[in-house]
Amino acid sequence: MNMDAVGRASGAKYECLLFDMDDTLYPLSTGINLTCRKNIEEFMLQYLNIEESEVPRMCLELYKEYGTTMAGLKALGYEFDNDEFHEYVHGRLPYETLRPDPVLRNLLLSMPQQKIIFTNADKAHARQVLKRLGLEDCFEGVICFETLNPLDPADFMDALDNNQVLAGGDQEPNTADISVNSKSPVLCKPSLEAFEAAIRIANVDPKKTVETQSFRNSKYPIDMM
Repeated sequence: MNMDAVGRASGAKYECLLFDMDDTLYPLSTGINLTCRKNIEEFMLQYLNIEESEVPRMCLELYKEYGTTMAGLKALGYEFDNDEFHEYVHGRLPYETLRPDPVLRNLLLSMPQQKIIFTNADKAHARQVLKRLGLEDCFEGVICFETLNPLDPADFMDALDNNQVLAGGDQEPNTADISVNSKSPVLCKPSLEAFEAAIRIANVDPKKTVETQSFRNSKYPIDMM
C-alpha cells in the first residue's frame, strides 16, 4: 500500500516530523546519556582546567541556559576545537548498548510524513546511533551540529555530497540567512534561530512541520502528533 497516498487521503495535519535523537529514539537505560555527561565533565576538567568542584554545577547550568554545555562554554569564551570536543565526548560512549529496534523501525516506516533527524550532536554520533538502532533508512535526512555550524557557508553544499545532511525536497536548501544564536557562537536547539535554520535547510512548510520528543523516557509514543 502506498503510504504517501494514505497520508494525502487522510489529510494528515503535519507533512514533516523533526525527530530529536538522543534519549528519544532509545531509552535512558542504555547509559548513553550518563556517560556523555561524564565525558563532558572530564573534558571541562582536563582540557579547560575548570575547578573540579565547579564542573557539575557549571555543566548543568550551561546546558539549561544555552541548550548544550558546549554552546555555553563557547559563550563564556572558552576556546577548543569542536571536532576534538565531540570526539572526546562521543568517541567513548557505550554504543554496544544500542540494539536494533524492529518495532520502532516498523512504526517509523508506517508514518507517511517526511521524517528528519534534528539533533545538536555531531554527524559521526548521529550515524553511529542510527546504524546501531537499524534506523538509517527510516529518515529522509539528518540536520546535525555541522549542518548548523559549518566552518564556511560553502561547506554546506559539500556536506550534501557527503551525506552530512540529507534533508530537503527538490529545491536546494537555503542557508543564506542562517544566523548564530545571539547568546552563543554555537547555533543549537532549543534556540529559535536553530529551528528557523532547520526549517530553511529542510525546505519544509513550518506550519506543517512539528518536532517530536515524545519518545523521551517512554519507549513508544501514543500521541506523537
